[in-house]
Amino acid sequence: MTINESEIWDRFNNKSIPIDPKWLETIYSLNLSHELRYLICERLGLLADIGWQPIKKLLKSNGNQPELIYAAGLCHQKEARDFLLECLNTEKEVQVDILKALECWGAFLSFKDLKKIFSEKSFEIRLAGLNLLSFKSHLLNEDELLDLVADLLEDFREEVVINTIRVLQRRNEYKIIDRISRMVDNGSNKIVEAALIALGAIGTDLSAQKLLRLSQQLDNPHHRYVAQKQLKHQYLTLN
Repeated sequence: MTINESEIWDRFNNKSIPIDPKWLETIYSLNLSHELRYLICERLGLLADIGWQPIKKLLKSNGNQPELIYAAGLCHQKEARDFLLECLNTEKEVQVDILKALECWGAFLSFKDLKKIFSEKSFEIRLAGLNLLSFKSHLLNEDELLDLVADLLEDFREEVVINTIRVLQRRNEYKIIDRISRMVDNGSNKIVEAALIALGAIGTDLSAQKLLRLSQQLDNPHHRYVAQKQLKHQYLTLN
């Protein structure tokens, strides 16, 4: 079937697209615009199990195009997940498109996979990796988790550090609470505030003790106020 790009757009705009993965597979072409290729692949991904087979064929014939990787993640099939994990393990460089496609499968990544991801300095890769870690962190012990994020907590970009703190605040072990509290010592205003809010969110006796100390010792009046506010939210009896 030969159909030009304007005709394909007309069909999408008029909502006259056949609910047929074979048709979508047939019209896909690297000669189409970036936007249209993504739209076609999105439709294939939303077809779930019946969409995966044509996605797989297109990957084989066209290579790991970003829109096809996106579709593989969107279809939520186990075979697609395994394909994406294999891509992560075999590619020489970590690709952010693969990480985003793996988003809902973060729990299936190994410690080694995450270590590889966080060894990259790219802002986008680190944020995508943290999103994956949020699905995996409950399966790691505190030492493994702290090992993975050690370099991220020293990142010069506030957003990376703050998102790392937000992952850590879901845990309540001593070492993690202590590491979060130490972020208050030399972080920027936003990082200090994120660390104080994280201690409040943890809501244990230990985190409350840390907040009490910080509310008394911090030099910055606003930081002391945030610590006091978080402490009040915990409703805990301190020894």
